[in-house]
Amino acid sequence: MVALATVVVSFTISNNALVTLSLWPFTQNLSIPTWLFGISAFVIGGILGAILMGGQMLVIRAKLWRAELQIRKLDKQSAQPPEKDTNQAMLHSPDM
Repeated sequence: MVALATVVVSFTISNNALVTLSLWPFTQNLSIPTWLFGISAFVIGGILGAILMGGQMLVIRAKLWRAELQIRKLDKQSAQPPEKDTNQAMLHSPDM
C-alpha cells in the first residue's frame, strides 16, 4: 500500500501540465491537470471492473446456492431408510 501511495504521489508531482478535454455531446472544453486525468481514469476503471466482477460473483453464488440445495436434498434422501422390496424378501426366505 505504501508503494502504491509513493507511485501516486510521484505521478502527481511530476505531471502538472494541463490537458484540454472536449466531451462529445457538449461544446465546451474542460482543462484539467494531467495527474487528475490519469488518476481519474484508473479510479473509473477500477470501479467498472469491480462492478463487472460483482456481477460474475453473483452468478457464481447462485450456482453454488443451487448446488447446496441439491446436496441437501440428496442428503435427506440418503438419510431415509431404504424401502425393502417385499417380493425380494419372499424369494430369499428359508423354506419351511
